[in-house]
Amino acid sequence: MSEPGAGSDLAGLSTRAEVHDDHFVVRGQKIWTSGAHHADFCFCFVRTDPDAPKHRGISVVIIDMKAPGVGVRPLPELTDRHHADFNEVFFDDVVVPRDHLVGPLNQGWSISAGSLAHERGMMWLGSARRLDGTLERLFQLGRQQGPDGRRIGDSARFRDTLASLYVDSQAMWFMGYRGFAKFARGHVSPEHSVLKLFGSEIAQRAARLATETLGVDALDVDFQGWSFDESRGPVPWMRQYLLTYGGTISAGTSEIQRNIIAQRVLGLPRR
Repeated sequence: MSEPGAGSDLAGLSTRAEVHDDHFVVRGQKIWTSGAHHADFCFCFVRTDPDAPKHRGISVVIIDMKAPGVGVRPLPELTDRHHADFNEVFFDDVVVPRDHLVGPLNQGWSISAGSLAHERGMMWLGSARRLDGTLERLFQLGRQQGPDGRRIGDSARFRDTLASLYVDSQAMWFMGYRGFAKFARGHVSPEHSVLKLFGSEIAQRAARLATETLGVDALDVDFQGWSFDESRGPVPWMRQYLLTYGGTISAGTSEIQRNIIAQRVLGLPRR
């Protein structure tokens, strides 16, 4: 979905797909494409009617990542020194068969709503499980001795913050179950936006608690006091904290989620 000039504003995408009788010709660039260097196909949002209003004229096509004209370039980042999850993808006159169109022509905007809701729901499931592991390691951290010689868990601030995080994590699980139950019945589920916002910011608070508690030790990204991520294994707390900022951006930034919640849940006017 994302492009250099169209991140949170999906409707601002400029990657073009010229429509022919039996195929499309795609030109443009995407960015922050997770796993593109491993992917066999990509689910690509393209503009098929440049004269239509920006929320219309968008279509979705499945593109073979080995097709001529597809180029992938990794985007290394500070928190991912060993392999690049993110990539730029370039499309230089890539021919895509017409039957690779997903849904009706020029109706990609409506597809994006379902796709993003699914992504946010899956992010909730993953982040809720990771948060459970993070909290367990915070409990372990609380049993350790702090710089002042006292047990870290004896600090009232540490205990209160950890208790608040635990309550919020349980609320996140229950809200997620309610949202998926609605989704399964075919109802609109605003919980997915709430969960994405809530979950990403809880994870950030949890990692911040650990880094603030460790003090100067946390400034060493290789310090062996770590959190744990199922996809990455042991992760030093400082790197875990830095990683949480990506969670507040992917699948729609926190600012975008607040706009969606304000308009679609609270019914506030758009300004």
